[in-house]
Amino acid sequence: MSRAMVSLLVLAVLVLPPVPATTATVTTARRNCPDTCGYHLIPFPFGVGPSCSLPGFNLTCAVDKQTNDSHPMLGNSMLEVSFPSDVPDSYLFTTSISYTVKMIPGVRDYSIHWEAPARPFAISGWSNISLFVVGCGVRASLFIDNSAVEAGNCSVVCAEAQVMEKLTVGTCDAMVGLGCCFIDIQVNLRAFTLDISRINGSPSSKQVQAYMSDSMDPSFTPIGAYSGFQYSGTVQLDWSIPYQPKLPNCKRAMEDKESYACISNHSKCEDSPIGGYICYCQSGAMEGNAYIYGGCHNPPAYDSIQPRADCPTSCNNVSTPFPFGTELGCFAKPHLYLKCIPTAALPVLQLTDRTLVTDISIGGGVLQIHGISEPDDFMSDSDHPLYALSGEGERRMVKWAIDNMTCEHAKMNKSDYRCFSTHSDCVDVTDDRTLRHIGYRCKCSSGFEGNPYLQDACTDTNECHQPDKYICKGICQNSFGSYTCTSCPRGTDFNSVMGKCKPTTIILVLLLD
Repeated sequence: MSRAMVSLLVLAVLVLPPVPATTATVTTARRNCPDTCGYHLIPFPFGVGPSCSLPGFNLTCAVDKQTNDSHPMLGNSMLEVSFPSDVPDSYLFTTSISYTVKMIPGVRDYSIHWEAPARPFAISGWSNISLFVVGCGVRASLFIDNSAVEAGNCSVVCAEAQVMEKLTVGTCDAMVGLGCCFIDIQVNLRAFTLDISRINGSPSSKQVQAYMSDSMDPSFTPIGAYSGFQYSGTVQLDWSIPYQPKLPNCKRAMEDKESYACISNHSKCEDSPIGGYICYCQSGAMEGNAYIYGGCHNPPAYDSIQPRADCPTSCNNVSTPFPFGTELGCFAKPHLYLKCIPTAALPVLQLTDRTLVTDISIGGGVLQIHGISEPDDFMSDSDHPLYALSGEGERRMVKWAIDNMTCEHAKMNKSDYRCFSTHSDCVDVTDDRTLRHIGYRCKCSSGFEGNPYLQDACTDTNECHQPDKYICKGICQNSFGSYTCTSCPRGTDFNSVMGKCKPTTIILVLLLD
């Protein structure tokens, strides 16, 4: 008797038309193509619009209906692009590949199919990715594309609830297969088929969940295999200039100058582990974009003791004082570089892809920010060790340090000590939440104001011109680095309205009998 079969064709992302395997003239970046999407810069070979990208690298600038923010998406898919830098070889494509299969009484076999969003992309067999299966009483078999070539299999069963409750949370033992099992991905996958079959005589769950990830969901509990609790993970897709039968690697690709994508001088080609190739600028002496003419260039000196004379001083209405800057030669350290992004409305000052700067306080050592994402998503300590989130709600700020040294050690390093102005002091900076030492920053000494990172930029504060801050109910006299306040002379009183001493007004009252 033939067994019942349910076929589930599920695409995590929509599939773009395949790139023809024939050789074609290389597309180059066009001047009339948009180079931004919202707050994101988009360099070639990616692009938005017709003929603005290499085949398979087209992006769609999608608008979030709730936030009205624009985000680059791959083709017409739901795969959002993450931009950690302006260098295309470091772009990350992260997606969720997760499926829930409802187990139907009397149906034994189920099938799931996934395809990458375009030919340049694949799950790499060199990555640390596994397919996790959560459920009871099933066998999972993973096949390359739609073929009969099996990439791996595993089985998952369940014991009594009392046993399942005692198993370790957040781990999956593939050898035991209680509540979960996994298949390590050791081959490149541009498409796969996952067959799930019931195991005869084994208790089964009402549903089975399968998802790709580099680790088991830490919230996983073996007993959850019975309850149908939802687990998830993400996968990073690798990309390359797609493999073509006539151009399988760099050596062959370089022979066809018309389609060779590494067109910049000082660029190099490397074979990709997923097939095809990737273009880089020659290491050490060069950086930039190897996919455009003149894209690889000598790296400038990122550290600037003092800024260029022609540095921009603002982005729209936000002042950008040194040590921050928006151009090379204008910021003191690489982590103090801010992006001034032109948008359809006005330019915006960007700290990260999802964080805008609205004000910079040199004296206070904080950035006022507007976060597009939640505060917890702001930045990790490992990625931005010289920044720390502070404050809550609408008063969110970022504390910053110019270097990770303590003041004690920084003062010993005279060649790189950044409290450059006379009459400046060093301040140790700590994270308000963790009390972790971040580094040091500079401020003008008491009685002085200005920019301590510039030569002789801490100047005397005239406290007498700031009566709201420096209260003196008498005669104020400024001095270098300080001020004095003496009582009003005899016969005078301090007039708070006029802010100075005025002759005492005597009111005589004549009493008549």
